[in-house]
Amino acid sequence: GAPSADAGAAAVRAATARCGGHATLIRAPAAVRAVVDVFEPQPGPLAVLTRRVKESFDPRGVLCPGRMWAGV
Repeated sequence: GAPSADAGAAAVRAATARCGGHATLIRAPAAVRAVVDVFEPQPGPLAVLTRRVKESFDPRGVLCPGRMWAGV
């Protein structure tokens, strides 16, 4: 059968990472978007920095919470 959406995303992201790149989900059915993050997960230190920058621009967390990365 066809691979699951998250397995397919993991395979694409692993292949791009081997070349020093990353993958972004551009278009997909709602069922895929529900289980696959749009943007590749960030490494810990970068995720912390991203969260701090977002909080400085949006201290109340009202501008599209969670749209780019979970928890941001």
